[in-house]
Amino acid sequence: MAPILTLAACSGGGAAATTPTAVSTEHDVPSGVQLKGVLLAGKDLPADYSEEPTGAQNSGASLSDAAATVNLGSANCNTILNTIGHTGFGEASYASDAFTPASALGEFDETVLEFHRNDATTFTNQFGAALNRCSSFQASDATGASESASLKMAPGPRIGDESIGFTVDVVLGGQTMVMNGAAVRVGTAVAVVTNSELQGSSDNEINLSALAATLVQRLRDLH
Repeated sequence: MAPILTLAACSGGGAAATTPTAVSTEHDVPSGVQLKGVLLAGKDLPADYSEEPTGAQNSGASLSDAAATVNLGSANCNTILNTIGHTGFGEASYASDAFTPASALGEFDETVLEFHRNDATTFTNQFGAALNRCSSFQASDATGASESASLKMAPGPRIGDESIGFTVDVVLGGQTMVMNGAAVRVGTAVAVVTNSELQGSSDNEINLSALAATLVQRLRDLH
Protein backbone atom coordinates (compact mmCIF):
# COMPACT_ATOMS: atom_id res chain seq x y z
CA MET A 1 0.00 0.00 0.00
CA ALA A 2 1.23 3.47 -0.80
CA PRO A 3 2.86 5.65 1.90
CA ILE A 4 -0.27 7.81 1.87
CA LEU A 5 -1.39 5.69 4.82
CA THR A 6 0.74 7.82 7.09
CA LEU A 7 -1.95 10.43 6.54
CA ALA A 8 -4.94 8.19 6.11
CA ALA A 9 -7.55 8.61 8.78
CA CYS A 10 -8.55 4.97 8.62
CA SER A 11 -6.24 2.21 7.46
CA GLY A 12 -7.71 -0.95 6.04
CA GLY A 13 -11.37 -0.03 5.81
CA GLY A 14 -11.80 2.47 8.58
CA ALA A 15 -11.61 2.29 12.35
CA ALA A 16 -10.65 -1.02 13.85
CA ALA A 17 -13.56 -3.17 14.94
CA THR A 18 -13.90 -3.20 18.71
CA THR A 19 -16.04 -4.93 21.27
CA PRO A 20 -17.55 -2.41 23.69
CA THR A 21 -16.19 -2.82 27.20
CA ALA A 22 -19.50 -1.64 28.61
CA VAL A 23 -22.91 -2.07 27.02
CA SER A 24 -25.29 0.82 27.34
CA THR A 25 -28.93 0.40 28.24
CA GLU A 26 -29.68 3.73 26.51
CA HIS A 27 -31.18 2.94 23.12
CA ASP A 28 -31.45 6.58 22.13
CA VAL A 29 -29.14 6.65 19.10
CA PRO A 30 -28.59 4.48 15.99
CA SER A 31 -26.41 1.41 16.33
CA GLY A 32 -23.34 0.62 14.25
CA VAL A 33 -25.45 -1.68 12.07
CA GLN A 34 -27.81 1.19 11.31
CA LEU A 35 -24.94 3.61 10.66
CA LYS A 36 -23.39 1.20 8.17
CA GLY A 37 -26.49 1.65 6.04
CA VAL A 38 -25.90 5.38 5.58
CA LEU A 39 -22.20 5.23 4.70
CA LEU A 40 -21.07 6.32 1.27
CA ALA A 41 -20.51 3.40 -1.07
CA GLY A 42 -18.40 2.83 -4.16
CA LYS A 43 -21.18 4.13 -6.41
CA ASP A 44 -21.00 7.48 -4.61
CA LEU A 45 -17.31 7.97 -5.39
CA PRO A 46 -15.43 8.47 -8.69
CA ALA A 47 -15.45 5.37 -10.88
CA ASP A 48 -11.78 4.50 -10.31
CA TYR A 49 -12.16 4.29 -6.51
CA SER A 50 -12.57 0.91 -4.83
CA GLU A 51 -13.29 -0.11 -1.25
CA GLU A 52 -10.39 -1.18 0.94
CA PRO A 53 -10.08 -5.01 1.10
CA THR A 54 -11.42 -5.37 4.66
CA GLY A 55 -14.58 -3.46 3.81
CA ALA A 56 -16.73 -1.35 6.08
CA GLN A 57 -16.39 -1.63 9.86
CA ASN A 58 -19.03 -0.99 12.49
CA SER A 59 -19.68 -1.49 16.20
CA GLY A 60 -22.58 -3.91 15.75
CA ALA A 61 -26.10 -3.87 17.16
CA SER A 62 -25.21 -2.91 20.75
CA LEU A 63 -24.52 0.58 22.05
CA SER A 64 -21.47 1.25 24.16
CA ASP A 65 -21.30 3.28 27.35
CA ALA A 66 -17.52 2.95 27.65
CA ALA A 67 -15.42 5.94 28.64
CA ALA A 68 -13.19 7.64 26.07
CA THR A 69 -9.71 6.18 25.66
CA VAL A 70 -8.40 9.24 23.77
CA ASN A 71 -8.12 12.48 25.75
CA LEU A 72 -8.24 15.25 23.17
CA GLY A 73 -7.46 17.82 25.83
CA SER A 74 -4.03 16.37 26.60
CA ALA A 75 -3.12 14.31 23.53
CA ASN A 76 -0.06 15.40 21.56
CA CYS A 77 -0.38 16.44 17.93
CA ASN A 78 0.94 13.15 16.56
CA THR A 79 -1.70 11.24 18.52
CA ILE A 80 -4.40 13.62 17.30
CA LEU A 81 -3.28 13.14 13.67
CA ASN A 82 -3.34 9.37 14.00
CA THR A 83 -6.79 9.28 15.60
CA ILE A 84 -8.60 11.43 13.04
CA GLY A 85 -11.44 9.26 11.81
CA HIS A 86 -10.86 6.55 14.41
CA THR A 87 -12.79 5.55 17.52
CA GLY A 88 -12.08 5.82 21.22
CA PHE A 89 -13.88 9.07 22.04
CA GLY A 90 -16.62 7.61 24.22
CA GLU A 91 -18.94 7.09 21.25
CA ALA A 92 -22.05 4.93 21.62
CA SER A 93 -21.63 3.39 18.15
CA TYR A 94 -19.72 3.90 14.93
CA ALA A 95 -19.36 2.85 11.30
CA SER A 96 -16.52 3.56 8.87
CA ASP A 97 -15.12 2.73 5.46
CA ALA A 98 -12.18 3.63 3.21
CA PHE A 99 -11.62 3.78 -0.55
CA THR A 100 -8.53 4.14 -2.75
CA PRO A 101 -8.13 5.17 -6.42
CA ALA A 102 -6.60 2.87 -9.01
CA SER A 103 -3.33 4.79 -8.76
CA ALA A 104 -3.12 3.98 -5.02
CA LEU A 105 -1.91 7.58 -4.54
CA GLY A 106 -4.76 8.65 -2.33
CA GLU A 107 -7.39 7.53 0.12
CA PHE A 108 -10.89 8.66 1.01
CA ASP A 109 -12.06 7.82 4.54
CA GLU A 110 -15.41 8.21 6.26
CA THR A 111 -16.38 7.59 9.87
CA VAL A 112 -19.66 8.26 11.65
CA LEU A 113 -19.60 8.44 15.44
CA GLU A 114 -22.85 8.42 17.46
CA PHE A 115 -22.84 9.82 20.99
CA HIS A 116 -25.20 9.74 23.96
CA ARG A 117 -26.75 12.89 25.40
CA ASN A 118 -24.76 16.06 24.50
CA ASP A 119 -21.47 14.23 23.97
CA ALA A 120 -21.41 14.93 20.22
CA THR A 121 -21.20 18.66 20.87
CA THR A 122 -18.50 18.09 23.49
CA PHE A 123 -16.50 15.97 21.05
CA THR A 124 -16.77 18.55 18.25
CA ASN A 125 -15.60 21.34 20.56
CA GLN A 126 -12.67 19.30 21.91
CA PHE A 127 -11.69 18.08 18.46
CA GLY A 128 -11.62 21.62 17.07
CA ALA A 129 -9.56 22.85 20.04
CA ALA A 130 -7.11 19.95 19.64
CA LEU A 131 -6.60 20.65 15.93
CA ASN A 132 -6.13 24.33 16.66
CA ARG A 133 -3.12 23.54 18.89
CA CYS A 134 -1.25 21.76 16.11
CA SER A 135 -0.15 24.35 13.56
CA SER A 136 3.24 22.59 13.17
CA PHE A 137 4.66 19.41 14.68
CA GLN A 138 6.69 16.26 13.99
CA ALA A 139 4.56 13.34 12.83
CA SER A 140 5.69 9.72 13.15
CA ASP A 141 4.74 6.91 10.80
CA ALA A 142 4.37 3.19 11.53
CA THR A 143 8.15 2.65 11.21
CA GLY A 144 8.92 5.33 13.79
CA ALA A 145 10.33 7.72 11.18
CA SER A 146 9.60 11.38 11.85
CA GLU A 147 8.26 13.87 9.30
CA SER A 148 7.50 17.57 9.43
CA ALA A 149 3.78 18.25 9.55
CA SER A 150 1.56 21.31 9.57
CA LEU A 151 -2.15 21.72 10.18
CA LYS A 152 -4.41 24.56 9.14
CA MET A 153 -7.96 25.09 10.29
CA ALA A 154 -10.49 26.12 7.65
CA PRO A 155 -14.21 26.86 7.55
CA GLY A 156 -16.12 23.59 7.46
CA PRO A 157 -18.72 22.86 4.79
CA ARG A 158 -21.95 24.76 5.42
CA ILE A 159 -23.95 21.67 6.31
CA GLY A 160 -25.09 19.96 9.49
CA ASP A 161 -25.50 21.65 12.88
CA GLU A 162 -21.83 22.66 13.10
CA SER A 163 -18.69 21.80 11.14
CA ILE A 164 -14.91 22.00 11.24
CA GLY A 165 -12.57 22.02 8.26
CA PHE A 166 -8.85 21.26 8.31
CA THR A 167 -5.85 20.54 6.09
CA VAL A 168 -2.79 18.53 7.17
CA ASP A 169 0.48 18.57 5.19
CA VAL A 170 3.16 15.95 5.88
CA VAL A 171 6.52 15.87 4.09
CA LEU A 172 7.46 12.31 3.10
CA GLY A 173 10.72 11.64 1.30
CA GLY A 174 10.73 15.04 -0.36
CA GLN A 175 7.07 14.84 -1.33
CA THR A 176 4.15 16.43 0.47
CA MET A 177 1.11 14.38 1.33
CA VAL A 178 -2.03 16.44 1.92
CA MET A 179 -5.08 15.45 3.94
CA ASN A 180 -8.17 17.63 3.57
CA GLY A 181 -10.87 16.85 6.10
CA ALA A 182 -14.07 17.90 7.77
CA ALA A 183 -16.00 16.96 10.88
CA VAL A 184 -19.73 17.68 10.73
CA ARG A 185 -22.13 17.26 13.64
CA VAL A 186 -25.71 16.19 12.91
CA GLY A 187 -27.59 16.05 16.19
CA THR A 188 -26.00 13.24 18.21
CA ALA A 189 -23.77 12.12 15.34
CA VAL A 190 -20.44 13.39 14.01
CA ALA A 191 -19.35 12.51 10.48
CA VAL A 192 -15.61 12.72 9.80
CA VAL A 193 -14.50 12.62 6.17
CA THR A 194 -10.94 12.96 4.88
CA ASN A 195 -9.24 12.82 1.51
CA SER A 196 -5.48 12.20 1.33
CA GLU A 197 -3.37 12.69 -1.79
CA LEU A 198 0.05 13.65 -3.09
CA GLN A 199 0.38 17.41 -3.44
CA GLY A 200 -0.04 18.33 -7.10
CA SER A 201 -1.70 15.02 -7.98
CA SER A 202 -3.99 15.42 -10.96
CA ASP A 203 -5.81 12.07 -10.85
CA ASN A 204 -7.76 12.63 -7.64
CA GLU A 205 -11.35 13.57 -8.37
CA ILE A 206 -12.76 13.67 -4.85
CA ASN A 207 -15.21 16.49 -4.09
CA LEU A 208 -15.05 16.35 -0.30
CA SER A 209 -17.80 18.90 0.33
CA ALA A 210 -20.25 17.14 -1.97
CA LEU A 211 -19.56 13.74 -0.44
CA ALA A 212 -19.89 15.15 3.07
CA ALA A 213 -23.23 16.72 2.11
CA THR A 214 -24.54 13.37 0.86
CA LEU A 215 -23.46 11.60 4.05
CA VAL A 216 -24.94 14.33 6.26
CA GLN A 217 -28.31 14.14 4.47
CA ARG A 218 -28.41 10.38 5.03
CA LEU A 219 -27.67 10.95 8.72
CA ARG A 220 -30.50 13.50 8.87
CA ASP A 221 -32.87 10.94 7.36
CA LEU A 222 -31.72 8.27 9.83
CA HIS A 223 -32.35 10.52 12.82
